[in-house]
Amino acid sequence: MRVPVAAAGLVLVMTCASGADDPVGKLGWMAGCWATSGGKLTVEEQWSKPSGGNMMGYSRTLRTDGSVGFLEFMRIDSKEGAVVYTPRIGTSQNPVAFRLVRSGNQEVAFENPAHDFPQRIIYRREGDKLAAAVEGLDKGKARREEFPYRRVSCD
Repeated sequence: MRVPVAAAGLVLVMTCASGADDPVGKLGWMAGCWATSGGKLTVEEQWSKPSGGNMMGYSRTLRTDGSVGFLEFMRIDSKEGAVVYTPRIGTSQNPVAFRLVRSGNQEVAFENPAHDFPQRIIYRREGDKLAAAVEGLDKGKARREEFPYRRVSCD
């Protein structure tokens, strides 16, 4: 079967664009649906598969009565040679960018030293668990919040 020249060129362009040189593509281990529960709260977080140098995510905290206590939209992009994690809390606050400072075998850390709290966002994957943490100084005192997620169905 012959492939038209135009189609062959398109395949080549698509292969190059989705190749190993995509630093966001290396974070595919974060993709999926995750949840953790404690007390009267359940925190859900979902990440898309990387595509085109981008990942999209959201997080929400649900109360036992089903109401949403916290809502956050996130994205990870490759911009100007850097990988940037940009969360936006709810719809009224401006997004804040955190730059990738460490990336290893299923572990990643983003920082923004100028942000009030947190200054660091960390993810680490271990099997069917995704450990997330936010940390830094909050009003001059060290603070860390951990989210020990487990994989859940994306229903």
